[in-house]
Amino acid sequence: MDKSVATLNITSVNMNDLLEMTIKRVKPLAQKKNIELLFESFRPVVAQIDEVKMTQVISNLVENSIKYNVEDGWVHVSLNADYQYFYMISIKDTGMGISKEDLPKIFERFYRVDKARSRETGGTGLGLAIVRNIILMHHGTIKVHSEENIGTTFTMRIPLNYVENQQ
Repeated sequence: MDKSVATLNITSVNMNDLLEMTIKRVKPLAQKKNIELLFESFRPVVAQIDEVKMTQVISNLVENSIKYNVEDGWVHVSLNADYQYFYMISIKDTGMGISKEDLPKIFERFYRVDKARSRETGGTGLGLAIVRNIILMHHGTIKVHSEENIGTTFTMRIPLNYVENQQ
């Protein structure tokens, strides 16, 4: 990746605080659909990340979990770490889910799972592509598990300490 296009501003960030603030910011959106937002942390986590970009990742995923959820559903965000190498964030919802056919394509730019809903929910189909790119910039991974009419879980695994690529 060309460094002039995408650079990271790495600082030590309290991930518990970052997640709590991000969830608090999207709470009004959840309240409109009577969706319960739950944050669970198994331990304090401090990581070397780009705070602005990681906030964008969490915001996008939680907002999607709310937008594509059912009335009276829930969104569960959890944070954990192994204390040595990685921290993990999981965002699980009771939403409409994603079909098996669409799952391999959801991180592609401009791909929309349900074209008919695009006018209703807005968006450009870039959100998940940007999320994936930011996770990769942090040398992390993102996985998704989804079942239609049951819900979706996004799981991210990111190094606690950022290491610059030596080229």
